[in-house]
Amino acid sequence: MFKTIRGSIREFLVRSSQFVLGLDGILHVLEVISAIEEGATRTAILTAVHACIFFIGVYFIGHDHTHHQEDHHHHEESDE
Repeated sequence: MFKTIRGSIREFLVRSSQFVLGLDGILHVLEVISAIEEGATRTAILTAVHACIFFIGVYFIGHDHTHHQEDHHHHEESDE
């Protein structure tokens, strides 16, 4: 039972983090557009790089890597 609750809390936190990072990335894209319209090229470039970092974070959080934990448990069972 506690594994299920802990798993659902973890899943909620992971998805919430993914959503917030994605939203922040979208806001950075809007900031890039605004900087380009104002002629602030360096600001646009730096903000675009920052937005890419956020989207990469969303991608990696989305690929949760829980399969490694499952493999670990599988190995423990086979050792017994």
